[in-house]
Amino acid sequence: MATAIRAIPTLYGETAKSFESEAKRTEQNPGTQDYRHEAKVVSDFLKTTNVL
Repeated sequence: MATAIRAIPTLYGETAKSFESEAKRTEQNPGTQDYRHEAKVVSDFLKTTNVL
């Protein structure tokens, strides 16, 4: 059974530049992960529950 072929969107402009810079940064540090977004979500949650 064949798998459906999906169109891959092409990035342009500032989005493409941002993607490429993040990809280069990740290639230079393959063992690191970015948890900044998750940390902000937890921080915002703790602030709304008056824990912080």
